[in-house]
Amino acid sequence: MASTNDVILIGVLIFTFAIGFFIVFYMSSTVTTQMLSIPVINESASTVEVLESQSKVTSKMDYVIFGLFIGLVLALIISGWFVGGNPIFMAVYFLIIIIGTATAAVLSNVWETVAGASIFGATAASFPITNNLLSYLPLYTVIIGFLGMIIMFAKPYIMGQQGDGGTY
Repeated sequence: MASTNDVILIGVLIFTFAIGFFIVFYMSSTVTTQMLSIPVINESASTVEVLESQSKVTSKMDYVIFGLFIGLVLALIISGWFVGGNPIFMAVYFLIIIIGTATAAVLSNVWETVAGASIFGATAASFPITNNLLSYLPLYTVIIGFLGMIIMFAKPYIMGQQGDGGTY
């Protein structure tokens, strides 16, 4: 059942990319600010343009996290539709949702600790969508998990189209 593991995978991937992009954004903005304050580097208009364009690119990382989240949820929906699921395994799927919610709660607390650090004050303000996703990650995990479970186990069964002779 590929779709059951995806519930946990979505939370872990969103957290991993968010922390990675958060660190890249912080380092990039710190380095850019420091480089622009050096007069020798600041003299060239092309250097200033490159450093400012780097800031524009890193400011879009919040939207990349949101796009990744939407893409992973759509992948869960699609795989849940195409993966055959026997209703007997609904209890296992429910247990996976509980484990995923517990994991998401830990990841959400880690995010709150990292984003709430005083050194990352301006960086955290640049990630409002990611902050929402990770602050409420346990809630999103429950919603995504039940959505995946409904799609996997409540789809219509048409005799002979499953490829296994129509036996369930």
